[in-house]
Amino acid sequence: MPSLWIVWIIVQEYGYSLIASSKLHAEEGCHQAAANRTLATGTPFPHDDYQERYRPASKPQQYIDYKLHYGLRYNPPPHRNVTQERERKKLLLPPKQTTYEPPSPPLLSVFHIISFVNGPCVPRGQPDNATAWAGVCYHEQECSLLNGTPMDSCAGGFGVCCVFQFGCDGRTEQNVSYFHSPNYPSAATEALPCGFTLLLQRTVRQVLLEFQFFELQPPQLGNCIEDQFIISVQNDQRTYPVLCGINTGQHMYLDIDRAYSHRLYLSAVFNSKQPRAFLVKITQLKTHRAPASCLQFHDGVSGVLKSFNYDNSSVLVTNRKASYFNNLNYAICIRRHTMFCNVVLTNIDTINGKENTFQLVNIAEGIKLSVASVKHMIFSLCLHIYTDGSSLIPPNQAGVEVFSCPDDFIAIDFIRLCGERLNDGSLVADASINKPVTYSSSGPIVVAVRTDQSIVGRGFKLSYTQLVS
Repeated sequence: MPSLWIVWIIVQEYGYSLIASSKLHAEEGCHQAAANRTLATGTPFPHDDYQERYRPASKPQQYIDYKLHYGLRYNPPPHRNVTQERERKKLLLPPKQTTYEPPSPPLLSVFHIISFVNGPCVPRGQPDNATAWAGVCYHEQECSLLNGTPMDSCAGGFGVCCVFQFGCDGRTEQNVSYFHSPNYPSAATEALPCGFTLLLQRTVRQVLLEFQFFELQPPQLGNCIEDQFIISVQNDQRTYPVLCGINTGQHMYLDIDRAYSHRLYLSAVFNSKQPRAFLVKITQLKTHRAPASCLQFHDGVSGVLKSFNYDNSSVLVTNRKASYFNNLNYAICIRRHTMFCNVVLTNIDTINGKENTFQLVNIAEGIKLSVASVKHMIFSLCLHIYTDGSSLIPPNQAGVEVFSCPDDFIAIDFIRLCGERLNDGSLVADASINKPVTYSSSGPIVVAVRTDQSIVGRGFKLSYTQLVS
């Protein structure tokens, strides 16, 4: 009897599954037809009749298990709150990582890709008699934007040697620039004013003007009337010589106080239709190259000192009058090299060995006193009375110190010299010959130049040499 109960329990627990499994294998090809069956017809399945027969009366009618009837292996998940599920995933899962892809760079020109130092350069292939231009290595586009002129390639062909040359109404702030007359190197023959403005950089301390070619109409009695080249610095009370005539090879140093001065002005005024031309190189210096207040400066062991408009030969100008200017007051300085104690100055030309003309004129006005030194340190005071405006110094004689050289002179070793011969009258008895003058004082080497507004002469051209002893 107990065994029957065991059999009945087994059949009750596993019989339905076995029946459904056997039915699924038997009707595998008709699965779709079985799926189309409905219970709406009220026809029970065979095992449903069995369940009705043996179901206890107290139990309510159970729902039909479609998983058992149709052999489904999928267990549907319980009902979920989708919103809560999403929030849970946001908290538990790390945020989605997105890979950043930078935008594709735009196409760049060679101007942006290739970079090099904007250093100084010199155009190649210049003839010996041509101007030795100095430029800056820039990209070609930069050179054009800065109003420069490309004259050669540089930086391995990626740049151009850009030269900043300007005519009338030019304006720039470049370290090195050029100011030239209209139609240079051809002669300018029109009467017109011509100006140039240099914007001074913050760190500039001096400006160097080099007159690489300078031929204007000559002065008249020491004054520039027909042509004038005028130099001025903004808010600067210092005066610079007004130039004309022949000054090729001359130079000037201009001291700059950047707190007050922001611009340098160069002006050329032509008052006739005579031929003239000029080319001036302008360099801004961040440190003082010349001592303060030295208009001209020479740093070689030897060199040449020359007054303005001394030369008497030219290329364009046919009307030449070599003479210095009126109302000059400037200093020429020489750098003293280490171990060199003395400087010897002479008017002997180092190229051809001839004597250069030396002429600084002083005119008598009423009563003038002149002191002539005599050999063996014996001096006599001579009274000369002139009433006709003649020279204080006799022709072809050397003048020395204040009585002979009151107005127009150069001071070498603090001694005034003038007349038509170069010689220190305190050491040389014969005032009719040229003799070297020695600068033996210690300290800076300064040659002062001073003229008045009266009669002028040819000027001076002196060769100097520094000596160890």
